[in-house]
Amino acid sequence: MPEQAATYERRDVSVRVVTWFAIGLIVCAIIMHLVVAGLYKLFEHQHPSPDAPSRIAFHAQNRAPAPQLETTPQTDLAKYESAENAKLNSYGWIDKQAGVIRIPIERAMDLIAQRGLPTRGPGTQNSSGITPEQMQQQKAAATKP
Repeated sequence: MPEQAATYERRDVSVRVVTWFAIGLIVCAIIMHLVVAGLYKLFEHQHPSPDAPSRIAFHAQNRAPAPQLETTPQTDLAKYESAENAKLNSYGWIDKQAGVIRIPIERAMDLIAQRGLPTRGPGTQNSSGITPEQMQQQKAAATKP
């Protein structure tokens, strides 16, 4: 069999060229950073900010207050629940001028059990202005082919 010629490159990469390229890249990056920093200082000097400097930047000791956390949440919850239960189980005015009062919840449930829930009587109109019977008739007429 005849010997085939190699189909790959036989030369190596020059280490010296790669090293000088990396050094040049680093030097260019440093120069760009210095140029940008110099331009920033120049622009800051030419066009000072009309706003006053932030007091936070100059006075680091000025810190936001600590969050106002509950120190005794169980006690606070117990106080809240007792206040709400007192409202649920007592008489009082909600709006004295309008004549709206608050009654104990047990009494309100007894009144609802005696009188029933308020309902509309037969033939009364809803917000559309038609009675339930008229609505049924319209629905039946609309479904007929």
